[in-house]
Amino acid sequence: MSDSLVDIGIQLYRIILPVIIIIGIVGNSLNIVVLTRPTLYYHSCSRYFLALAITNLFYSSIIFTYRLLANGYQINLSNNSIVSCKIITYISTTSAFFSPYLIVLASIDRYCASSRSPSMRKFSRAYVAQWMSSIIVVIFSLFFIYILVTANLQPEKGLSCAVQVNSIFSQVYLIIQVSLFAVVPPSLMMIFGLMTIQNANRSRAIQVVASRYNRTEHQLARMLLLQVSVHVFLTLPSSVTYLMAALPNKIQTTSTFSFISIICQLLFNCSYITSFFLYLLSGRIYRKELSQLMYKTFKIRYGNRVKSLTNHNTILSIASLTNPRPAI
Repeated sequence: MSDSLVDIGIQLYRIILPVIIIIGIVGNSLNIVVLTRPTLYYHSCSRYFLALAITNLFYSSIIFTYRLLANGYQINLSNNSIVSCKIITYISTTSAFFSPYLIVLASIDRYCASSRSPSMRKFSRAYVAQWMSSIIVVIFSLFFIYILVTANLQPEKGLSCAVQVNSIFSQVYLIIQVSLFAVVPPSLMMIFGLMTIQNANRSRAIQVVASRYNRTEHQLARMLLLQVSVHVFLTLPSSVTYLMAALPNKIQTTSTFSFISIICQLLFNCSYITSFFLYLLSGRIYRKELSQLMYKTFKIRYGNRVKSLTNHNTILSIASLTNPRPAI
């Protein structure tokens, strides 16, 4: 029974993860195109969404493909050599931290934008979002350099790639890493999400002149709050299993725990592809920009096709006039 659970989990990985990869590539690519349009690009929250889309596109295309080979077909590229072990472990671990903290920054941005304090609203600027996104990437890139030193092929685990945790410093580092991944992001998302809702309820009591910019800001806030809710829902089970796997216990070696971990990992993977559907569902401005983009794209393609057919028919008509067929 235990082996069958593991086999079922592997089969689910082989079936579901390719679908997630395809949806992730298409959805995040469309997010990048739409969010770079002038109507959305100059909003600070859109800059975080754009950075999130770029990160999710990389993760859903590169990291998910690696995981599909490693977990679905037991082709683990990190076990080929010490160099591949260090580089792949470093990139996969570091990139996993970008998305949740970009959502955290977007939550802080919406809180600042909804504040009645002018000094707080100054932090909700496009250039601030660009700098903060870059700072997050640099911080975690430097923080996980330790992996390049400790990741190695473990002889006691059949020369499989793993990070060594045989020292007190390594264990403390692992606890900090788990906390930064499983505890801090969802907590900050929920805190600033609730504070943003509180600010929004207060601002409704004040009569404000409506403008197109403010309407877009409100829609971006609604898109973010929905994304925070779905992200916490999809990643919380994986965070729990991540904590259980990091702590010393006997349950992590059972087949049931492995099966549950696979299911939770698949839910976590879905968090990298849901943004497109959430924006489409909650953002009217996003739907409008996407429909305009699709219309212009198909119009240009259809127009070029009609133009080429017209030119072709014109050439044939001229040729028939200049070279008439002889009468029989």
